[in-house]
Formats: sequence, C-alpha cells, structure tokens
Amino acid sequence: MRSDEFIDLYKQLEDELEVKFSTAKQRRYSSVVFEYINHYESAPVRETLNLCREIRNLMTHNANLGGEPIVEPSEPVVEALREALDYVCRPPLALDFATKGSSIRCARLSSRVLNLMESMDKSGFSHIPVIEKEIFLGVFSVSTIFSCILRDPTLRITKETTLSQLGKMLAVEKHVENFAFVDEKTTCIEARRMFEKIRGRNKRLSVIFITKTGSRDEPLLGMLTPWDVMQDIRHTDEDPESPRKKNKRDAKTEFTP
Repeated sequence: MRSDEFIDLYKQLEDELEVKFSTAKQRRYSSVVFEYINHYESAPVRETLNLCREIRNLMTHNANLGGEPIVEPSEPVVEALREALDYVCRPPLALDFATKGSSIRCARLSSRVLNLMESMDKSGFSHIPVIEKEIFLGVFSVSTIFSCILRDPTLRITKETTLSQLGKMLAVEKHVENFAFVDEKTTCIEARRMFEKIRGRNKRLSVIFITKTGSRDEPLLGMLTPWDVMQDIRHTDEDPESPRKKNKRDAKTEFTP
C-alpha cells in the first residue's frame, strides 16, 4: 500500500537526518525533519518536506475517522518523498555543476596576453586560470589588466607581451575580485551560499576552484561560477541538451598562444 511505503520512506528520512545532525552541538527542534527544513541545505526540497511532514502527522495522530483513513498519500506525493530522501542521502556536489578539469580553459605563462584577451572576448570566458606544469599560479581576467595599469601606468601591452611579464599580479591575492578553493565533497548548495555571501569590501566570489582537498597546490578538478549553481539543482542531469550542458561540452581545454 502507498500509505505503508510513505511511512517507511519517512522513517528512512528521519534515520538519515538523525545521522546527519548527530554531531550538531545543539538542535533547535525536537523533530529532526523540521530541523532540516529550517537548515539552508534543504532549500531545494523544503516545500516537499513540509507537505510530507503534515501528511505524516495526520496519518500518525489522526489515522482514521469512522474506520476510514483521513488521508492517503497519492503516488506523486510518494515519488516526491522518494526524491527528497535521495537528495538527503546524496546531495548534489558542486563538482557536478562545474566545468571539469579536462574542459577548463587554461593559460600558461608563455601565453600572449592580447591573443588570450581576444580569445576571451570571442568565447565569453571572463576568468582563465594560469597553470604551469599542473601547478596553479593564478588567474587572468579583465581585472588583471586593470590592476597592472594602476600599478604601472607606463605599461604597454604588445603582441609579444606574455603572462609571465604580468608577474605577481596573476596571483589571486592581487585581484580586486574574490576566489575560493574547496574540496571535491563540497555540495552545490554550499557553493551557492558562498557565492551569495558578501566578503571584504562588499565583494562577492567570482570563481570557486575545486581540488581534491581544497588546496590550491593540487590539480584542478573543476571550476565553478555563480551562473553554474544559480538554478534548480535537482535537475542537473535531466536534460543533456540544456545550455549549461552544451556549454560544458563545447568548452576548449587549453588556450594556445
């Protein structure tokens, strides 16, 4: 019966959430489901869980009226609860939404600046990591040129100028923007919150780089922009022909000077 399946799924949900919040210093609510509903991570399934919680309470505390069940969940409701449970057990990772390491457009210190800028203008890329022998050195962006000229008004960019001549201004600490490094287990909703949070001098994150443990000394596994995560994260892989998916497939892997 659907009612039995619904109650069983709800119990599985409670068990999973008890494990999830077992290390929490303090819980605000006695109901672990309600605790999760009020947690930022539940955003994509919050409405579903609120509905299921009310249905479950009716089924448990006022199961019958005149020998007939007061409420019986429909198949779509059971399916929605099943999807919510799957989300709790396996929340989408930021890496699922990122441009993967093999598809990240990278530059080298020998890359010519003007050629790189022309390529960025044509492709629409705003930030390009600078990688040398698999070591992350920094990021080239529009703000890099801005900062370089402010530092040295006599700077001239010629056809022969390479990134190596921009020196320390490629380092992420020298940018007027913010960048972050996270590990491969970071969830999509966590990344979204990072993008939404304002940092120093009213700056938001421009790019999140993903490595195995979150160290910039490791090979890049993925590169994430705000646009990548500002969507319904429950439908990441449903449409392989979505603009985001096609953009990932069409991305070139490396800039050639």
